[in-house]
Amino acid sequence: MKKFLALLILLSSLFLSGCWDKIEIDERAFVGGIYVDVLEGGKSKSGDIKSFYEQDMNNRLKVIFTIANPKAIAGGGEEGFITVEAEADSIPDAIRKIGVRLNRTPFFAHAKVLVISKNILKDSKVFRELIDYAEREPDINAQVNVMMLDGSIDELVKIKPKLDIYLVTYIQGVFNNAQNLSYIVPIKLLQLTAQLNAGEKAYIPIITVKKDEIEIKGVALIKDNKLYKTVDEKYLRAFQYLNSQLKGGRKFINYNGTSVSYFIQDNYRDLYVKDDNGKLKFILKAELEGYIENNIFSKEQLEKKDLDKMEEILSESFKLELMETIKYFQEDVGADYLGLEDYTRKNYNKVYKKFKDNWDEAFKEAEFEVEAKAFIRRIGSKK
Repeated sequence: MKKFLALLILLSSLFLSGCWDKIEIDERAFVGGIYVDVLEGGKSKSGDIKSFYEQDMNNRLKVIFTIANPKAIAGGGEEGFITVEAEADSIPDAIRKIGVRLNRTPFFAHAKVLVISKNILKDSKVFRELIDYAEREPDINAQVNVMMLDGSIDELVKIKPKLDIYLVTYIQGVFNNAQNLSYIVPIKLLQLTAQLNAGEKAYIPIITVKKDEIEIKGVALIKDNKLYKTVDEKYLRAFQYLNSQLKGGRKFINYNGTSVSYFIQDNYRDLYVKDDNGKLKFILKAELEGYIENNIFSKEQLEKKDLDKMEEILSESFKLELMETIKYFQEDVGADYLGLEDYTRKNYNKVYKKFKDNWDEAFKEAEFEVEAKAFIRRIGSKK
């Protein structure tokens, strides 16, 4: 009996061991960026059921991975990454094709950016397949930042960053700056899939190549798994604010012939929703807090009445900005990308149930009442 138990324990250890298929860290190829485009004329093959081999697949996609180059990074080389690419039917097919050419196993847990071309977003089937795979693949980082590339992925991956040796950290740095300056609304893979699964509407930031640099500015709207519209740049700050995504940035006003720079540090909002005789009504109370950056103003030059007047101008200007953005989405876009449906569902469910079956139409006809107040806390960035 004792021999039997010992044998059973020994066999169990073989099956319960958690390290039997481990991959050593020096055997991994750490993928930082995933870049995907559609090949012209590429379509999946279909037809009668028959034996099917990898070489029978058509190449629909061009897939590029940027992989950290540990040797160059450790040695302080100019290029801290390599690029590998494949023409493939899908991401798994690309991994297969790239894997047989690398001496390391592609590892995606530390990926920072997923860049999909504008052409991908023109084909709802290809886009949805790509996002579904990324969502279900456990090795892909769910916190990866997703962007739409308006341009060529070949040009993007050829960029040599001026202040960095790794392309992904350069993109991520520009991305963070754009977010802090209110030029984009960031979206991670987990958020994107949640938006698409909730109602077939989503948004992602736009990246473009400018000679040997990149620019991340603007937002692409997705509807029914395809590119729907791009948001006009002047509406981006209010768009972020209404989606509770505003991090900061500068707002300029004219005061006595001088362009005054107001840096937004904090923002708050109270939003009330009600059914006004069969029509949606939103009451928005908005607040901004920040400081005046211009060094031409000093405490000796500015009196309280000047600060009060500038606060009044800032408040009115932000109110108009909010109203114009809301009108833009009601009339030009014709759909609620402002997060109002989700907010109403969570906080005013009784109202939401009445309009949920025809929400976008109700949004286009909705009435908005907006109050805005901007506070100047100091002059200059330091106390």
